[in-house]
Amino acid sequence: MRSLRRFLSPGWLIGLLAVALFAWACFALLAPWQLGKSEDLDTRNTRLAESIEAAPAPFGQVVDGPEAFVDREWRLVTLDGQWRPDAEALLRLRAVDGEPVYQVLTVFDPVDGQEILVNRGYVPVGENNTVPDYVAAPAGPVEITARIRAAENGQAEPVLVDGLPAVRVLDPSVLGDTLDHPLVPAGYLQLTGDQPGSLSPVPIPGIENGPYLSYGLQWLAFGVLAPLALAYFAWAEIRARRRDSEGDDDVAAPVDTGGVDTDGVNAGGVDPDDAAFDARKRALRARYGQRDDAELRRAHRRADRLRT
Repeated sequence: MRSLRRFLSPGWLIGLLAVALFAWACFALLAPWQLGKSEDLDTRNTRLAESIEAAPAPFGQVVDGPEAFVDREWRLVTLDGQWRPDAEALLRLRAVDGEPVYQVLTVFDPVDGQEILVNRGYVPVGENNTVPDYVAAPAGPVEITARIRAAENGQAEPVLVDGLPAVRVLDPSVLGDTLDHPLVPAGYLQLTGDQPGSLSPVPIPGIENGPYLSYGLQWLAFGVLAPLALAYFAWAEIRARRRDSEGDDDVAAPVDTGGVDTDGVNAGGVDPDDAAFDARKRALRARYGQRDDAELRRAHRRADRLRT
């Protein structure tokens, strides 16, 4: 009962609460977060692999609804139409090989269907964040080959950079309102190289495993180990207190002083304190072997307190 009261102390209660919260966070938040990122990466890798193997197909055959921009992202499609060079914007705060760039976004008017935004490629950021000169999109009918991309989520409020609206997040709905063109809202196209109107093509990501699966498994392991560690420390505390209690009982028990008389001196003239000390020393050495020095000092102090 006394041990139970000790484990109900504020220190142990705070420790128990902290371990419980940490384990809950590992299982409910941290591990699912990393495992979800791993699953998203696997899905992206699958789509990239499919896009590499599949030949370009007409846009209308591949994109049969808004969900196709997500389900068939990175697929190569072909589209006939005309560029609208007067309807252009920039995607800012992007980098290629560690160098800051602007990605150029231009409206494309297909022969059939709604206007769509096309990422023509990138140009390096000029001095003082200026936009360098780049080749304008050609006039007249053209056929382009591009990759399907899904719209990005986030704050996409445009700002003016050298007279062009520039956004941090590519959301065609926002840019459609800014450019006064009714664009396809669910996604856009990313132009490949050697196409009419292409600039330096934006590189596509590589197929990689990533560290997210291992991170998720580590958080699961931490969630299991934290309660086990608390249980081990509780067991060690109980064992230490039980050992101290047994030591107190041994000190309080009568000690054979080897025939000490009532005046405190035995027939051989041996001090009874020395005889008791030797007896305790032998008892501790028999129990703990050569590791009894600390226990010996502690028992001696307890004996002194009992005599006083």
